[in-house]
Amino acid sequence: MTIGDPIETFALPLGDGLVLCHPGKDRLAVLNPTGTTVWELLRAGLAQNDIASAFTRHFGLPVEQASTDVATVIAMIEEARLSGLDPPAGTGAPPVSSAALVCSSELQFGPNGDCGAFRFGDRVVRVLSSISDVGPDYFSRFRHRVATAAEADTLELSGDASRGYQLTLCHEIVAKVDSLTELVGRTNEFFLSWEHPEVDFLAYFHAAAVRRGASTILLPGVSGAGKSTLVGFLARQGYSYLSDDLVAMVASDWSLRPLPACLSIKSGSWPILQGFYPQLANSQTVRCHGRATRYVEPPETSGSAGTPSVILFPAYVKDAETHLGSLTPLRTMTRLLEANTDLNKPLTFDRVAEFLHFVETTPAYELSYADMPSAMNAIERLLENEA
Repeated sequence: MTIGDPIETFALPLGDGLVLCHPGKDRLAVLNPTGTTVWELLRAGLAQNDIASAFTRHFGLPVEQASTDVATVIAMIEEARLSGLDPPAGTGAPPVSSAALVCSSELQFGPNGDCGAFRFGDRVVRVLSSISDVGPDYFSRFRHRVATAAEADTLELSGDASRGYQLTLCHEIVAKVDSLTELVGRTNEFFLSWEHPEVDFLAYFHAAAVRRGASTILLPGVSGAGKSTLVGFLARQGYSYLSDDLVAMVASDWSLRPLPACLSIKSGSWPILQGFYPQLANSQTVRCHGRATRYVEPPETSGSAGTPSVILFPAYVKDAETHLGSLTPLRTMTRLLEANTDLNKPLTFDRVAEFLHFVETTPAYELSYADMPSAMNAIERLLENEA
């Protein structure tokens, strides 16, 4: 269902909620049933105070609670700049100060450090970075792709949090973003496009992925959720390793293509995986996002996999009982966005609708566990049930 002019925000149903998207802003927001009601009343022209009064009358909520709930939803919609409306009366939305806007031509960046040259597909690229958090240590995850070609394209990462970041390819700016997370994401998307040329991707997941027989498991999660440790263990228990960090989904058939990076093992996981990866003991320790990390060259893999059989959000919880819980499509979409899932740009009605169809038709679960064998047992029972 498209709401309003085609260039404005459109809303697509997902379960008992909505997903909002504005093609011109490339932003998504997930609304639960309460948020959906607020959105529909906003589109009908009601002001915040009128919506809160309606909630008080129809749902029997205290006035203060209704006002707080409605204000929270409207603030989220306005923060994402998805309303497509002037700020409704009573929202208290602060104006954007022109002093906060910085012209990109005023950005000045420091000297770039050489992070090495790497081969992705048929392309060799030399990476330069003036950002300490994304320097040689970070890019050593591609050490198995080191190239010695004399001629290489240059890819430069530069900027900082106060002024913004930019990505330059062969001396041409190809991306300007606000956060370091976005910059790393755009860089990895370039690597994936070179590794898998002529492939139209639907989405990029900050996720691990493994395959067992005909079943493929997508494991999204924020950094520190334990994805790398879990897939490192599974890869030594008969599962095929695909990725522990970034996976792209092909638009045509939802099949997966992994970023060709080393398995990234944080210091807390070294004792757990040492017996499976003896090379860990002699691997160089680097600092990646402030954590001591060692990279292990990935096990042999085909570099692609079929459509995910399940989406699994793993979470290591010390001394916890192993628990597997199913997720609704609306909750799955929320979790995916929290894990920095990114739809390929530009966003269109058809592209978003296709991704929501994937979310609605793919079983999703959250897994909490305290040890690897119990996690694997839960996963195998899940695959048997889904089969």
